Amino acid sequence: THETVVKILGAFTRRQGRNAGQLMVDTTTSKTKNALDIERFIQGIEKIIVEDAEQGNFVEHIGDYVTDICYLACRHRVKLDAAFINAALSVEIMEGIASSLYPNIQVVSTAMPLILKAEMMHQLPFSWSKYRSG
Repeated sequence: THETVVKILGAFTRRQGRNAGQLMVDTTTSKTKNALDIERFIQGIEKIIVEDAEQGNFVEHIGDYVTDICYLACRHRVKLDAAFINAALSVEIMEGIASSLYPNIQVVSTAMPLILKAEMMHQLPFSWSKYRSG
């Protein structure tokens, strides 16, 4: 659902990798999940966030991470919600188009208000202080 995608993106933008990974696992419809695979998937998502902290803001590099997230899901047999995959691929495509048309675009300043607006629309808890600009 839209709310689930917003929760996951919100967790990523706040650098809560473990929470984002757990949300992705919790939204799957597959019931044949191995606890060790789930934990390794979540650890992989957390590692992406930790490594991203050195590069900047997750929103600026989301397109780069779609492949990594899909690889982790495949490797650890975690079925991802189709809505999340569709949203992530859409963001990757829009990111490419925007950077081609506007090479100097500031993705964070454009995307963060939209994510916050979506969280408010779904009445999800958030804190401005948790957001970092990189």
